[in-house]
Amino acid sequence: MLIDYHLHSQFSCDSLTTMDEICQAALHAGLNEIAFTDHMDFTYPHQYETHYIHDLENYLAAISQYQLRYAGQLTIRAGLEIGLERHRLDEYDKIISAYPFDFIIGSVHEINGVAVSQKAFFQNKSKEQVYRQYYGAILDCIRSFDNFDVIGHLDYCKRYNPEPYQPGDHLIAMDLITELLQELIQRGKGLEVNTSGFRHSSAMGLPHFDILRHYHQLGGTRITIGSDSHRTQYVGYQVPETTAVLKKIGFQTISTFGLRHEYLVKL
Repeated sequence: MLIDYHLHSQFSCDSLTTMDEICQAALHAGLNEIAFTDHMDFTYPHQYETHYIHDLENYLAAISQYQLRYAGQLTIRAGLEIGLERHRLDEYDKIISAYPFDFIIGSVHEINGVAVSQKAFFQNKSKEQVYRQYYGAILDCIRSFDNFDVIGHLDYCKRYNPEPYQPGDHLIAMDLITELLQELIQRGKGLEVNTSGFRHSSAMGLPHFDILRHYHQLGGTRITIGSDSHRTQYVGYQVPETTAVLKKIGFQTISTFGLRHEYLVKL
């Protein structure tokens, strides 16, 4: 069974891809189940004026439409990717609790008003300082917020670091990574394997497979796979290969969700 639980449609400001195009691409890629996880970031200092869905009713109605259209061909879930910000967590909690979402990804895209995708985030910092600040922000949010299912693209900061990626960079701040993973496990939360990393300089998923092995060794079991696709050509990208690697690492199941309840699919 092939599942892609991180897809962006025209409801995200950085995608022009329609939901129907995504569904067609999913079928072409041989996927069995997908989740639309469009952006919900309250503040995102980037080229986009806004980075969140203005009309959640319309968003969920559109998903319902395609659930009916593709019934029997493709299982479609309604999700969000929320941009975790320490000072806006109560607002996220109210929105998520008010709507019948299936699945929530918690991601950190900006810290202290600076987007991780901007060069300014990396200025006057060593590579270790960057990783520690990023992981620290995630850990702080995990300890303060419970209304999500998995953490998205754990080592996302490596994607935009202007310093070239080096083998072994994923081992930076491993003490903090361990603390973060233990916190996720203790709180019953999971980890996303984001395959978009294969399209960038590290040529590795987010997080690195060694971090996934560590997560498994610590007792972590809740895991999802997402392409983070904003274009049809990346729907299902590296999902079969990543599924095979997870099985090789020792994971026995992959998680899917319906109305925030976890369902396990055997690998």
